[in-house]
Amino acid sequence: MLAAYWTVRLAWAERLSASSRLEDRRRAVCLAPLDATFYNRLAEKLEETGSDPLPSLQAAVAADPQNPQWRMSLAQQAELAGDLTAAEQNLLAAARLSRLYQPRYLLAGYYFRRGNADLCIRWSKAALAIAPGNVTPVLNLLGRLLDPPALAAEGLLQPPAIARQFLSFLASQGQPAAAAGLALRLAETGTGQDLPALLGYANQLLAEGDAQDPVELWNALCTRRLLPYDRLDAGGGRPLTNADFRHLPIASGFDWHAEGAGGLSQVRFEGVLRGTFSGDQADDCVVVWQYVPLQPGARYRLLQNLHADDPASAAGLAWRLFYPRGGPVWVPLPGDLTQGFRAPAEVARLALMYRRVPGSTRLTGDFSITGLRLERDP
Repeated sequence: MLAAYWTVRLAWAERLSASSRLEDRRRAVCLAPLDATFYNRLAEKLEETGSDPLPSLQAAVAADPQNPQWRMSLAQQAELAGDLTAAEQNLLAAARLSRLYQPRYLLAGYYFRRGNADLCIRWSKAALAIAPGNVTPVLNLLGRLLDPPALAAEGLLQPPAIARQFLSFLASQGQPAAAAGLALRLAETGTGQDLPALLGYANQLLAEGDAQDPVELWNALCTRRLLPYDRLDAGGGRPLTNADFRHLPIASGFDWHAEGAGGLSQVRFEGVLRGTFSGDQADDCVVVWQYVPLQPGARYRLLQNLHADDPASAAGLAWRLFYPRGGPVWVPLPGDLTQGFRAPAEVARLALMYRRVPGSTRLTGDFSITGLRLERDP
């Protein structure tokens, strides 16, 4: 009979504790004063209504002192209330009771707010060691305490799933140069899952006119067949990627980027570069482009086989070279690339562009390009 009474009483307390009314949650803890969950629910409602949740959280910890979740909740409220001793003690207890990421990250944040850099770094590293996924919050803390080279060095100690987040973070902070060693290590040891971070890093350097590290990274990925291309060699006659158009472009790194210009049907890569102009395109538009590593001062010459339904208007379809000058500002290199040119920088953008020839009609119909080569003159 007594057992039945307590079963009914606890069931009723459970129902009251799930209520949206503050009074019901107060009654629930009176009916079951040893249930920490009911105290936690009461604390949530008290906080929601602007009342002090701290006594209820203290009661939850007293009822179930081995539960790290109650400890973390109490610590956060204690810090808000200015009881820093209780906040620190409960966070440390939560970290002892739990092998999970959250209490360690909360400790790192606590020590950051207290201005204790050494303990913030220590607990950040402890959180990284068992992080289940996204570690951006920890990186935001470390990024304020460590300079970029030190942060990159820490990334080298991490497994690939975490290291690639270090790489992306450094790139997002405008510090890709500091991450060169980390990027190369990932390229040499990582998997296909690391490609987005690695290519994003390469794209940022290339946009700034820096080719040396991206080439080394790209070649490592090609050597390991994480990318299906031949290695690049700016000085030895292989500066183009996917020049035979056999692979669908990834629009990243040194591969082709298709601009999707209005009036131009989707460009196809079928062992031949194909496209169709409707005649409604702008007088000046980009068809495809790619970054090209070059040896500054060396002479090159572009070769191709171009076929078009309208040969006369196709005179406006030509390759142009843009290079960075005075920072990440790209300017065109004058002259006909098929007649030869001297490389103005270590990286350039090779772009197939359509420009309507004055006095001519707009290009209409199909075009195709084969035999594309960028050869270095002796």
